[in-house]
Amino acid sequence: ENMTSNLLLLILCYIIMISFLFFLPRYTKKILTTAGKQLLSFNKKTDVKYYGVLIFAFLLVFLMYFQKTTLYAVIINACAVLGFFIVCKESSLKKHYGVYENMIIVNSTFVEYSDIITFPILDLPKDEQQNYPKNCLTIATKSKGKVDLLFATDEECQQAIQKLQELQIIKL
Repeated sequence: ENMTSNLLLLILCYIIMISFLFFLPRYTKKILTTAGKQLLSFNKKTDVKYYGVLIFAFLLVFLMYFQKTTLYAVIINACAVLGFFIVCKESSLKKHYGVYENMIIVNSTFVEYSDIITFPILDLPKDEQQNYPKNCLTIATKSKGKVDLLFATDEECQQAIQKLQELQIIKL
């Protein structure tokens, strides 16, 4: 009885995890189709830690098979599946980190230019802008609310701002 429910939980988790691997490339392709041509590219290096988390998530689900099926086991499996999803999404878009014709992609976050309302921090006086991180571009959007794009470096953020000014997305 317990082994059967554990086996079903294991199979369910692995089916969900494998489906992420199958559907995320299609999701990424759809985003890139909307994005248009890449105009500015940033660091696309995928960290080794991503692969470590993927392996750990698979192992965690497997190890939970040997535990008594309880709410605790279900929660641990759900966390492993969630972690797996986050890392898959992050690594699938990280390769395409940059400024495009129709949107900007930073890590796993993307914002279409047509969705932008304003850039709240950039609208502040220069002396007040100094109170905010220089590697963060804050965007107010219609559909997602406030979005913080966290760049790897201050220089990358400034390059993105400059490119968005050239495209007339940011009007200072």
